[in-house]
Amino acid sequence: MTGLTDYAGWLYAQPEVQELLLGLQDEYGEDVLLLLTACWLGTHGLQADPALWGELKAVQQPWRDEVIVPLRQVRRRLAGDSACRSLYEQVKACELAAEWQQLGVLEALCERRNLAAAGRRTVGEHLSLGAEAPTQELERVAVGLGKGSL
Repeated sequence: MTGLTDYAGWLYAQPEVQELLLGLQDEYGEDVLLLLTACWLGTHGLQADPALWGELKAVQQPWRDEVIVPLRQVRRRLAGDSACRSLYEQVKACELAAEWQQLGVLEALCERRNLAAAGRRTVGEHLSLGAEAPTQELERVAVGLGKGSL
């Protein structure tokens, strides 16, 4: 099975995926790393486990709130200020490094759970456990993956 970090890099580079995930982040407060994790687990056909999703959210929330969001706020504050271009790029690199670091943590947590195969794609099931956005918005993620509907 492809690791979460490799999968996330591949998926995020697909046409329209970045725009879609960032839209869910900005409009509904979704966590892009959890969305990527849901897609990864579901694409590999692993059973959706509510207990795992509770753990993933519990591990992700403090990292997001204390590390990623503050870096994002600083980066956005610096955006467009030509005098701060170098600092902007450094903060952006730190934000991305924090996200990649956390993807590794989320992957390790999933792998320790040894989830059973569902015998089918389960993207929608994982998205419904890992996200709060309206179902029609999450449907766009599943359709964007070419995996059909939730």
